Amino acid sequence: MTLLYLIRHARSTWNATSRMQGWADPPLDDIGREQARALAASLQAESLDAVYSSPLLRARETAEIIAAPLNIKIKLDDRLKERNIGEWTGLTGDEANERFPERFNGNWRIVGPPGGETQEILVKRAAAAINDIIAAHPDEIIAVVSHGGTLNTYLAHALGIPLEKPTHFALPNTGFIRLHVEDKKIYLLGDDRHLNNMSDVA
Repeated sequence: MTLLYLIRHARSTWNATSRMQGWADPPLDDIGREQARALAASLQAESLDAVYSSPLLRARETAEIIAAPLNIKIKLDDRLKERNIGEWTGLTGDEANERFPERFNGNWRIVGPPGGETQEILVKRAAAAINDIIAAHPDEIIAVVSHGGTLNTYLAHALGIPLEKPTHFALPNTGFIRLHVEDKKIYLLGDDRHLNNMSDVA
């Protein structure tokens, strides 16, 4: 039975200022690197067989920190990138709501931001990427480092939630989903207990 750890990247410099990132490529900040090290320590006992990552820097840095103690070379997959958010890139939620009030509501993920990806496009590429990973690693333990929007969309798809139904799972920076693939059992969702001993996590 393949076991997936679907991991949201650690805190980036834009997360720290509540900026919407999409395909922009800000790095982790110091707290983010500390978060990633805490996650890496908690995963060392899991005997990971492979680590995959989005190529965006915030995910790639997180994956590299996880993989380093295990001497695993990370594998990058462009399909694991965050949703393209088009004209919202770099805006805060308040700024996006002010400039695009007709689009920024509970259903915006379905139709996508102006110039960005719809839910249908995102789910197709995310599902294709993770299905390929699963097929390449039967009965292994795999870490996949990606982004909140991408992982939310994949999880809704994996659970059979209709595309047109707005769904959002809480997934903090370095929070992860522990998913047994064959029976679609979620044993942990948004787990970030590895951060409990950090003194200054936002």
